[in-house]
Amino acid sequence: MFAMRRPLVLVSALLATGAAVAAIATGTAGTTASKVVAMKDARLKFEFNATDGDGGVQAFIDADSWGSMSIFDPAGRRIFVATASGRMAKQGGTEFFLESAEPPFSEVPLEQLLRRWPEGTYRFQGVATNGDRYVGSTRLTHRVPAGPTLVSPLEGDGPQAVRKTTVRWKPVAPPDGSPIIGYQVLVVQTDTGLKALPKVTLDVMMPPTATSLAVPPGFLLPGTEYEWEVLALEQSGDQTLSSSTFTTAG
Repeated sequence: MFAMRRPLVLVSALLATGAAVAAIATGTAGTTASKVVAMKDARLKFEFNATDGDGGVQAFIDADSWGSMSIFDPAGRRIFVATASGRMAKQGGTEFFLESAEPPFSEVPLEQLLRRWPEGTYRFQGVATNGDRYVGSTRLTHRVPAGPTLVSPLEGDGPQAVRKTTVRWKPVAPPDGSPIIGYQVLVVQTDTGLKALPKVTLDVMMPPTATSLAVPPGFLLPGTEYEWEVLALEQSGDQTLSSSTFTTAG
């Protein structure tokens, strides 16, 4: 599986256990009077891979100059804490993206994964470098969509035209009546052959009515293998992807 990810600068990220973690998360950062500030963004969602048969959760946080951040489950238990130290503690963090491991369903069945992450409101709390307290919340649901059925090109199909390749998929039914709000389509060069260069990636958001995307001329190279995936995005944020590969004509 692949997906475009934002880089993180994180000094330490610890599972929250015991009083030592609580002391870190509630430590003060300065002597000025603090105030409660709403975070710019706080999200938690599932991402499943229908092709590989695995899944996990993703969290996203956005707040100005934070020194520590914690996530609490619906029962009020702290399940994650991140703290900055040294130079990063002086500067503070802003945007923060976290993705859990994605064990295969053969090891952690879907039902067990959903029990591990119950539906409900998850709270986010943090401390800014000036001592202000950040708060936020999001609702995690189990309305995970099915993976899109990919139509073409599929692995094993013949070489694709460099300037006329179109990827196609079938629409996904709304899970539990919750609408599909869009599709994210990625086309990634599987191996550039140059470790110093990132993989060339096309990343496009499509409306919920879309079932195809014409790859722009100039993006594909001749005689090259690409992996492509389509993510179905449900209204609450949960998403499921399907992927395949194709090779361009030489």
